[in-house]
Amino acid sequence: MTIFETFKLSELRLDEKNFRTGATRSQRDAIHAVIADQKEKLVNLAKDILAENKLSPGEPIWVFRDPDTNFLVCIEGNRRLTVLKLLENPSLADGTDIEKPFRELAKRFALDPIRDLSACVFPTREDAEPWIRKRHLRSGSGVGLEPWKPMAQSRANRAHGKNAERSLAVVEFLQDESADWETVADALDPKWSTVDRVLNTAAMWDVLGVQIEKNGNIIFENGDENAGRKLLRKILNEMTRSDVDSRSLNKVADRNEFIKRFEHLSVKANPFASSSVPRNISSKKPALQNTNPIQQPERTRLNNTARKTLAPTTGKRVFEVDGVRLNQLYGECRKLQVGTNENAASLLLRVFIELSSEALLTEKQAPLPPKYKERSSHWDDFGIPLFVKVECVLKILDPTNNAKAYQPIRVALDKQSNSPASINTLHGYFHNRMLNPLAGDLTKAWDVWEKYLSALHSAR
Repeated sequence: MTIFETFKLSELRLDEKNFRTGATRSQRDAIHAVIADQKEKLVNLAKDILAENKLSPGEPIWVFRDPDTNFLVCIEGNRRLTVLKLLENPSLADGTDIEKPFRELAKRFALDPIRDLSACVFPTREDAEPWIRKRHLRSGSGVGLEPWKPMAQSRANRAHGKNAERSLAVVEFLQDESADWETVADALDPKWSTVDRVLNTAAMWDVLGVQIEKNGNIIFENGDENAGRKLLRKILNEMTRSDVDSRSLNKVADRNEFIKRFEHLSVKANPFASSSVPRNISSKKPALQNTNPIQQPERTRLNNTARKTLAPTTGKRVFEVDGVRLNQLYGECRKLQVGTNENAASLLLRVFIELSSEALLTEKQAPLPPKYKERSSHWDDFGIPLFVKVECVLKILDPTNNAKAYQPIRVALDKQSNSPASINTLHGYFHNRMLNPLAGDLTKAWDVWEKYLSALHSAR
């Protein structure tokens, strides 16, 4: 139920979760965010308010009382509230482009100030959201109702559980407080739909090794975040050019040619490179047949398998596991629904691989590598890396080092590989809080390690 009340200007707070500007940390930051977004339009709105000496009676602001702070938070009308607060205290605009005009306008405002505002009061933010979304549909000059720009629309979609545009993920990844970034972002304001068409083009992955997922995750195939940041920034910089627009990038072929301009900055991985050989992420080797699950791992990074569990549940691919704990772990691998338990599945996979490897090495009384003998006496002692354990298991399973069945595992041991099945990725699930496991990656990682695990347990 909504009611209408009148409040003092001093009682009202701007929304620090404003979809138009993005989240801010304080009231001053919220005001400056609106100024940065609206600029001269706030001056136009202030002049319009002063001309009438009132706000539109048909457009009350919308508020709710924040239960945590007891403040009245404005969830519709933040531009109007910002203007009134700037007219009341023009020093809030100091250092911005509108500082001078607001100092002049504030003199007029002081003669007949507006300090009482009519507001529609909603019980909660959630009660107002359906109505807010319906209001932001028409464009205006800044005096009337101002529509959300593409970034604001994407933030709102994400907040309501819908997929945001990929450009939002890139903006949030790249944005900083530099004047240079603001120049790029402003120039791209009318082009975000075109930016999204480029980011959605398959060549972003095939040529450059960048994938922006619908959930906002950004994947760089070689794992080099700094190089990926440089590449994406270069693409956006190029798109600010006047000759790069929706017409020049209308066709897929046009977008492919545009993307190829940045091939020298590619973050493609080379999963077959030896750890002792420098990797050339721009090399154009002939495409290999996809004969094992991790030769082309990330192109189908989203789950494309019908299997919902981490490991197959029945059939020829099921193998026997001895030992109460290991058998229980294997049973959990066959029961766990990956799609709703990605984090649990990622840790379970790593634990099962490591404990299985330790079991075989212990039972076969495999000697510890000299490097670890001084500080460890058993394979399950702390300090022996997983890749060392796997390498020693492979010496038992494949003493000639020629079996093709274990080639995917040798690739996964590459210290430079960031494929879904690599040791680096498995290690990252434990230690990298920014690495989000995906269901498709985890089932494919199991498929890579399955022959190793099956052979390991058969050899016990």
